[in-house]
Amino acid sequence: MENENFDFSADVISRSQEVPVLVDFWSPTCGPCLFLGPVLEKLAAEANGKWELVKVNTMFNQELAMKYNITSIPAVKLFHKGEIVNEFVGALPEGTLRKWLNEFLPDERKDELAAIVDGLQQDRTLGLAKLRGFVNDNPDLHIAKLTLAGELLFESPEDARDLVNEIPREHLLYNNAESVRILTDILVFETDQEGPVYDKLKATREALYNKDFELAIEMIVKAVEDDKNAADELPRRGTIALFRYFGMNHPLTQKFKRKFEMALY
Repeated sequence: MENENFDFSADVISRSQEVPVLVDFWSPTCGPCLFLGPVLEKLAAEANGKWELVKVNTMFNQELAMKYNITSIPAVKLFHKGEIVNEFVGALPEGTLRKWLNEFLPDERKDELAAIVDGLQQDRTLGLAKLRGFVNDNPDLHIAKLTLAGELLFESPEDARDLVNEIPREHLLYNNAESVRILTDILVFETDQEGPVYDKLKATREALYNKDFELAIEMIVKAVEDDKNAADELPRRGTIALFRYFGMNHPLTQKFKRKFEMALY
């Protein structure tokens, strides 16, 4: 679906209540967009209604692009039940794109997983028990392992690490799993070495346990300023892992990203 005469609320938000909608934010002046677009159109045609494609030309829809924080194109966002459930930026090759769709397109199991995660807010103990059971019953669903690892990360980092260690290197979620592993390295960080950088890494660890995430990012960026290569590059790797954990559009990432980049160089 091209974008000149479409209604985003009707064609994306409302329609995604019935079927997943993949939104391609693009521009005819963007080379990678012109590569990705035909691939998306081909896969949408093959899907036979399993999901639908909506193409949004950012030249004609600048307010919409701003609303969804489009800072680089092509940007692809998958909507389900009116919400963004996954997204990527850049022109993925067809094979990788097929894997991405297979992994992230909603289905009954992912809907069940989402319902369990929603239930954590009402009863965390019961919700975690259900989530553990779901992971055990669905060992092939790596997104469930990553979800449980994220829930356990600040309470039981070693258990979180064990879960993500089961996600293979070739999997699309491997970078996310690697971020969890790096964060567990921070959470279990101990050293006999002394100096400002190690004090800041310990302060980062304590802030994470206390879920004071702004202080944690502030401390680890300061650790990068002191010595980005300390403790096997843990300040640098840890900052990137925290940014990935929260997402590049999260206010804390936006607040500290420039300072981190300056500290690297």
